[in-house]
Amino acid sequence: MNGMYPHNPVLLVDDEPSWLRSFTLALRSGGIDNVIGLTDAREVEPLLAETPVEAIAADLSMPGMSGEELIERVHATHPDIPIIVVTGMSQVEAAVRCIKLGAFDFMVKTYDKSSLVNGIRHALEIRELRRENASLKKSFLQDTLKTPEAFEHIVTCSKAMRLVFQYVEAVGRSTQPLLITGESGVGKELLARAVHHVSGRSGEFVPVNVAGLDDNIFADTLFGHRKGAFTGADASRSGWWKTPEAARSFWTRSATSRRPRSSSSCGWCRNANTCPSART
Repeated sequence: MNGMYPHNPVLLVDDEPSWLRSFTLALRSGGIDNVIGLTDAREVEPLLAETPVEAIAADLSMPGMSGEELIERVHATHPDIPIIVVTGMSQVEAAVRCIKLGAFDFMVKTYDKSSLVNGIRHALEIRELRRENASLKKSFLQDTLKTPEAFEHIVTCSKAMRLVFQYVEAVGRSTQPLLITGESGVGKELLARAVHHVSGRSGEFVPVNVAGLDDNIFADTLFGHRKGAFTGADASRSGWWKTPEAARSFWTRSATSRRPRSSSSCGWCRNANTCPSART
């Protein structure tokens, strides 16, 4: 994988270069750093013929080709790509027309771009879910494994485990955190290794048993701290979850280990939606 999110780029189309730059910066600050910008809507179709795109955000009023015409053309050839129409005016009739043509959403340009970033993120999540569902359906119907070598260390003749393997292949490339549960000794780490193999992420898989680690140091290492958060915190420091290595780790805590002593000592319990690793 290229280490960027999403794996395929988000395409922004607007005839105002300044808006393209500001929206691109807003997306990157929100963790969406794989972005392509075009100022001419007529260049979209040639680009799609060569480059897979995850989502499109396009201005409604552009010279050469309107946003509505762009939706119609893209939806005819790439119906799976979500298109978000962005306009400087709140026009209910235009919004209805765009949705009927196949647009995923209709948003108004504002100085606060958080709503636009959230709209793009929502479109990416929905497309990822659809892709996973399609992969699951295909795997179950064909009863095949695309990467059987990923599971070669798990010895089983169980039909239920084969279904688990098919599910792992369907969700392995997802950017969402994966929770693996089970009693001690059932093979959670082996399954996590299989997830890492299927994901296509580069680098070594790193299993860590956190049962014996100090709670406060553990939380600070993972999530970092702000300057002045405690005595000796002379500068802010980003946590380990911000690094690329975090996406290929497996954290385990045995049933006999102690529980965190306070709500602040175990950050991943409160950040389950943002923690990019397999956990148990």
